[in-house]
Amino acid sequence: FMKLNTMEKLYLCLKHEQPELLLSKEQIEKAKAPIERMLDISARLNLQ
Repeated sequence: FMKLNTMEKLYLCLKHEQPELLLSKEQIEKAKAPIERMLDISARLNLQ
């Protein structure tokens, strides 16, 4: 589904703050783990 994203669509999402995503605390906690792992790997490899 990443192929469907474009710079224009990203711009419009940021400009209009739509669509809004509502997540439960549980969903947020589950989503944080892989993001934190990616950031840790990037830091270890000096990627920014």
